[in-house]
Amino acid sequence: MLILAALLVLGFALATAWLVTRAGDKVSVLGVGSPISKGHEIERDNLVSSAVSGIAGAIPVERANDIVGKTATVDLVKGQVLTEAMITTTPTPATGQSTVGLALDPTRVPSSGLDPGDIVDVIAVPNSEAGESGGGSGSGRATSLDNPTVLARAATVYSVRGVATDGGKVLLTVVVDSKAAGPVAAYSTSDQVAVVEVAAGGDQ
Repeated sequence: MLILAALLVLGFALATAWLVTRAGDKVSVLGVGSPISKGHEIERDNLVSSAVSGIAGAIPVERANDIVGKTATVDLVKGQVLTEAMITTTPTPATGQSTVGLALDPTRVPSSGLDPGDIVDVIAVPNSEAGESGGGSGSGRATSLDNPTVLARAATVYSVRGVATDGGKVLLTVVVDSKAAGPVAAYSTSDQVAVVEVAAGGDQ
């Protein structure tokens, strides 16, 4: 009986040790090797292998080729484990959307700066040259300043080049509704555009 009891205790100890070891097993999954902004396409150089355990939805490293070319649904930071919820097959711009480039004076963007993924309203403003030369009627100009036309609401910043505080042009690419793309591009080429940052899901 003593021998049997000892064997049972030993068996339970071995089984417990095996379960603990298995619970700590790590598998190779895909991680983020370099930051990826929301809405941007995932490239092979963005991906690294990461050994983890217990992360739901983690993507096996063997699927790397399947992930390349898909779009990030959120901002991804270096060292983050990639999961299925963070990617989509929907490209940017999606159906019904367009990307438009803007070259803006520093006074027409937030001085705190913008980052990819930020949400902005694109506003029509008077041409700066017209303002300096006194062009336009006083009443009409005042009306346009008091009630500016919103060319595109809740546009998503896709990319940013330049810093407002540096004094040069700030180059933005924004994702807008396709119906708004034409007016935004036309006003931009006439130097009659400004952007204001708004809260995600908010309305101006």
